[in-house]
Amino acid sequence: MRPARHRTIIEEPNFASELKLLIQFKVPRVEEFVDGAKWLLARNPQDGKRIGNTIVWFIPNEYLKHKKELPIVIYYTFDDDIVNLLSIVETIYPPSEE
Repeated sequence: MRPARHRTIIEEPNFASELKLLIQFKVPRVEEFVDGAKWLLARNPQDGKRIGNTIVWFIPNEYLKHKKELPIVIYYTFDDDIVNLLSIVETIYPPSEE
């Protein structure tokens, strides 16, 4: 049995800047969320949720949020070889799947 092929994860400049700000503002466990999302998306990016009929998908951090923090959402695109992390933001409502 062949091991699963993993996609390369690329952090786009906008994603890297936004992540840096979240870390600077000490958003709890944001680095753990990103590491876990990278692990998951490299193996199966379809585990996220697609935004309508676009090529943009998202994965929300619904489980690690604390009562006072907003959910964090990672937006990304992918193909057979690469997952591009586009943005990571705190948001009141994760985007709709439709």
